[in-house]
Amino acid sequence: MIKTILLGAALSMTAAAAPSAQTPQTPARPAVAAAPALPLGPPRAYPGYTQPEITAGACRVVSQLQAMCTIPAMTAGRYIAHASGTSTAQGEGAAQAVVIQIGTRTCGRADRRPTKENAWTSGPKTLKVDCDFVVLTDRPLQVIVTYGDVKATRDPRGPTLTIERAPWEGVVSSQIVVPDQQ
Repeated sequence: MIKTILLGAALSMTAAAAPSAQTPQTPARPAVAAAPALPLGPPRAYPGYTQPEITAGACRVVSQLQAMCTIPAMTAGRYIAHASGTSTAQGEGAAQAVVIQIGTRTCGRADRRPTKENAWTSGPKTLKVDCDFVVLTDRPLQVIVTYGDVKATRDPRGPTLTIERAPWEGVVSSQIVVPDQQ
């Protein structure tokens, strides 16, 4: 009985889709819709907020160890912070580290540590790190990069920090959780 109903439905759909002898047939073009560009700025759920450019005027080098940018109040959106620190090794055992902090949260840390296979004993090296983050703030928010080194001479200009706007993807939070594997 079910086979009969399915067969009847399939035949009626085929008959309805068949062109008549009097209608000229044009080959169907596949529907190719371009993906819409992801928007900059917060969704309509956050009226009054904007996603401004964070220009060089909002950033400054504090010392050879720190640089800081200020995200203005009433900002919502996705940004990418680009940080780096440069030093020149002064012999065996030279190492570097860069940390990005957004408000009170640490985004991440990058390290260059000496190994037998990758010894850094002379010359300048720049360590870079990026942080992709989404912000929603009523007050100004500080983004700080802290740079450190061992057995190396820091660039007197200090670390670098720039922040670029990125498209809003609609994902507010994501975190991996791996349960116990039995």
